[in-house]
Amino acid sequence: MIQKIFYHALKFYCRVVLRFYFREWQVQKQTIIADGPVIFVANHQNAFLDAVLIICSSHRNPWALARANVFKKKWARTLLTFIQMMPVYRFRDGFDTLRKNEAIMEQCAVLLKTGNSILIFGEGNHNEHYNLRHLQKGFVRIAQAALQHLPAIKIVPVGLHYENHTAFRSRVLVSFGKPITITKNYFDLNIVQQTDLLLKTVSDEITPLILSIPESTYEASLQYLQTNRKQQADIIKQLQHEQQLVKSLAVISAKETETCFNNTAGLHKAPEGLSEKVFQKIIRAYYTLNHWPARLIVRSVTGKPNLDPQFIASLKFALGMVTVPLFYFLQIGLVAMIGNLWLTIGYAISLPLSVILLGEGITYFKPKQS
Repeated sequence: MIQKIFYHALKFYCRVVLRFYFREWQVQKQTIIADGPVIFVANHQNAFLDAVLIICSSHRNPWALARANVFKKKWARTLLTFIQMMPVYRFRDGFDTLRKNEAIMEQCAVLLKTGNSILIFGEGNHNEHYNLRHLQKGFVRIAQAALQHLPAIKIVPVGLHYENHTAFRSRVLVSFGKPITITKNYFDLNIVQQTDLLLKTVSDEITPLILSIPESTYEASLQYLQTNRKQQADIIKQLQHEQQLVKSLAVISAKETETCFNNTAGLHKAPEGLSEKVFQKIIRAYYTLNHWPARLIVRSVTGKPNLDPQFIASLKFALGMVTVPLFYFLQIGLVAMIGNLWLTIGYAISLPLSVILLGEGITYFKPKQS
């Protein structure tokens, strides 16, 4: 009971923080997400922020699989299990540890048997590139184990699309695809062929939900996209617009793309009006002044040179959800010492309001430097 109360309270708080962290957090569902045994299979662009977004974007409360090395310390293992996370072992964790995955697969099967859901990132690792890497067999093995106890299960493809992977007050889209139903006898005919077919089917269902740039011409294509994209008010339309640009690049060679980039640089951002610039500068100055202690802490952690870039946004989110309310409490307390009730209330309201009015932040993704 305590675990459920804590989990739901944390989920509610994360939903609130997500509304402030992202300028726009949009959820798209091609169909109603069913109850019962479901395996959510998603692409992986950031670290644990991906899991937070998916869990907070539906009514389901899945158990999430995470890499085993974060479970090494006893306190971390206890906390992560408490918030419904399980380790998954990879070859890099040691060959002997791979046998532990059998117990994890069976545990997932038991959870699915009791009507729970599982969240797994099918690629097996995270990467900032806007495409889907080869899916690993982890979710297939979970499905095979679950079908020993169940007549059928559903696999729901999930696509995550960040307008910018690391920027505060950017935009993000979480898309749930149509469920793929797997029946008990699915693997009976030919387990190898059916495994490959399931991997391809899920991959084909996730790809339309994300921005997919071919790896062979990635850098040039991303630069072309960056300079030719037009800002859309709705992030779903933004993704569709960018997907269409990528399709148009299919007939353009990398050299032609680079030439096109050099000829069109700077066309992607519309000029702001003078009054809008002044207003945004005032808001940004007020926000910076009142949030500098929390920002200093966040930057001291996320600015480390050896930090995995895919952890930047996740750490910003996690540190912000702790430090910002703490400093709000301290700052409002200091203002309250003046003795003016209305001033205190006004200041308290102005702090989160300055975040909401902050505007776009840095919304244009940048090509990875080689």
